[in-house]
Amino acid sequence: MNANAVWLELGAIAHNLARFTARIGAITQTVITTPKLRRCYFQIAGHITRSARKVILHLEEHWHYKDKFLEALDRIRKFEIAIT
Repeated sequence: MNANAVWLELGAIAHNLARFTARIGAITQTVITTPKLRRCYFQIAGHITRSARKVILHLEEHWHYKDKFLEALDRIRKFEIAIT
């Protein structure tokens, strides 16, 4: 398999993961484009810390998409995958 085919496959996987995340997170009721999804939800205004064996996500207080992001994250965490 050549390098171009590998990059094509990686791009397709990334696109499908973004679509899947947007769908199970129910981020919006309308169709959201991949660049907007990336800009608004994947480029997070915050940082991750670890304390007492817990991973903590600190988000900026005035981040425009904070509430929607937290709702989607909660919905994704409740999503159960049947592994067979």
